Amino acid sequence: MMGRNQFRIAGVCTLWLLTFLLRPGFACGAIETVILPITLDYALVRTFFCQQSYTLPDERAVILEDDQGCTRIELRDPQVAAADSLIKVTNHVKVSLATPLLGTCRGMEWEGYLEVMQKVTLNPDNSRLEFETVNSAVYTENREPATLITPLWDLVQAHALPFLDRMTIDLAPPVQELKDVLPLFFSAGDKDRIGQWLDTLRLEHLRIDPDAVRLDVLLDVEPMPQPEEAVKEISSEEIERLAKTWEDWDAYLVYEIQSLIGKPLTDDEKGELLETLLEIRYGFLKALTEKTIGPHFINEQFIWTWQRLAAILKKYLVAQISESPLNYLAFFTATDALAALQKLGPTLGLDISRDGLVRLGSFLSEGRIEPLLEYSYEINPDLRTLLGFGPPLTDTGPAFEVEELDNPDEDETDRIFKPVRFRLDFWSSSAYAGDAPPKSIKSILPWVPRRDSLKPYLDRVKQVIEKAATETLKKNNLEGKDQSYFRLLSLATAWQESCWRQFITKGGKVRYLVSYNNTSVGLMQVNERVWRGMYRLQSLRWNIEYNARAGSEILQQYLQKYAIRKMDVKNTLDSDTLVRVVYAMYNGGPGEFKKYFKRKQAKSYYKSDKLFWEKYLLTKKGRFDKVLDCY
Repeated sequence: MMGRNQFRIAGVCTLWLLTFLLRPGFACGAIETVILPITLDYALVRTFFCQQSYTLPDERAVILEDDQGCTRIELRDPQVAAADSLIKVTNHVKVSLATPLLGTCRGMEWEGYLEVMQKVTLNPDNSRLEFETVNSAVYTENREPATLITPLWDLVQAHALPFLDRMTIDLAPPVQELKDVLPLFFSAGDKDRIGQWLDTLRLEHLRIDPDAVRLDVLLDVEPMPQPEEAVKEISSEEIERLAKTWEDWDAYLVYEIQSLIGKPLTDDEKGELLETLLEIRYGFLKALTEKTIGPHFINEQFIWTWQRLAAILKKYLVAQISESPLNYLAFFTATDALAALQKLGPTLGLDISRDGLVRLGSFLSEGRIEPLLEYSYEINPDLRTLLGFGPPLTDTGPAFEVEELDNPDEDETDRIFKPVRFRLDFWSSSAYAGDAPPKSIKSILPWVPRRDSLKPYLDRVKQVIEKAATETLKKNNLEGKDQSYFRLLSLATAWQESCWRQFITKGGKVRYLVSYNNTSVGLMQVNERVWRGMYRLQSLRWNIEYNARAGSEILQQYLQKYAIRKMDVKNTLDSDTLVRVVYAMYNGGPGEFKKYFKRKQAKSYYKSDKLFWEKYLLTKKGRFDKVLDCY
């Protein structure tokens, strides 16, 4: 038996243990109610109405017609907007009340607009939005207030108003989709926990906002405590796993962007899409290079991207008549919900997964076809066109699926370059090492520099760069004052990026030039991952002219569609500043536009800024003999 002191000690220990476990940092998780929004833009409400009832051509609905067609009511082209706490639905209306006489209809008819104010309510029994007319008015075709004679108005009241009151929007399907999708973004071990959360899901707080009808999906969640862990360097195995997940995410983003193919995007919207895609890709490369990538990196990119693109996607996707507007509502609701959950931080355990991305992508397909999300390096002509690049570059010339070619003519004294490291497995594309195709080396040798003929070699390369710049200028409408420094910009960029090299030699082999971090190739050091889908990989590696044209096209995009467009019209930039900021973007992505000017203001430039500027000044002076200093 325990003595009195033993009981006292046990009691103290128990009290200490309870106090320790109930501390805020060690609680199993306080219940939090998360608000997940359901947003029905008025364009989407209109789409539901049209899909439900305006099924005749030109968005028409004939709601009354007698056998002879003399008494008839036709509504068409419904428009939906907010009106304080109500919604306003306006229809073009054509009403006739007549009798047949000698083969014609004799009577009254009127054409104008019918406007109704409707109260929106949520039926809790079936999760349907219901609409009830509380006021109505008619207007002439010139939008002037009108008064209908009693028989016609009685006809409208008896048939048109009940027709409009029969509209409903069923929210049960998108809510069920939300229940099905959310578990895909958590680990399998969290299945029971997520199921308990979803059991608390309910719809509340219906409101009419100026831009949309909104409801809240309330969900009671229990964040998990996050144990403090010592910071440790990420392993190569974890990098590979994260890189594969990121590839799924990148493929999904491209699929999402391509849902806008065929839509009348503005130039600014195309620029926003391109900038978002490039920033995501540059951000990934930077995180891998600096080993700052972590388990929440992709989640953060996912939410950041949605914040930038949601408005564009909603503008175009909900405005079109669709056989399944519920798919789009489910897509926006699920993605908005993921964004809301991510704001709670890592305590929820949210995890962007391939299965989840595939399910989200299926909502963007009319037939709910699941996307393959293939991470391919093949040229994507539709993506190029959508983002404002136009048709793919012509790619006649050498293009091989090998890492190196035999160079039987190489002499030990000719080798003037140090070897570059080949990319790690998780950087690799579909290229592979193998036997070189016959005659392949003949098209490569003129672009392999040799000590005994460097001057002619550099002259040839300079001509290639200038030709690429000229072809790029012909395809685009750069003003005359911008054309001269664009040529200089192309020459200086190639100098800074590769010292005018496409190839190096080592051990009797010719290899295409690869950057120090194994991401960019060739003369213009075009980044293979960043520009995935825009250029042919094998041509970038083995065709110096193609590489030059690709780099020149990228420079033109950054100059014309970012630097010139974004600069203050009252304080235009001089050409020297323009080329420096364009190179900063070429080197680090569109986000460098603002970052460069911060560096400029602080007079604290990157080393790459300074080195490029030195070469650009030499280029302006025609001192191309200085390129020899690289060799």
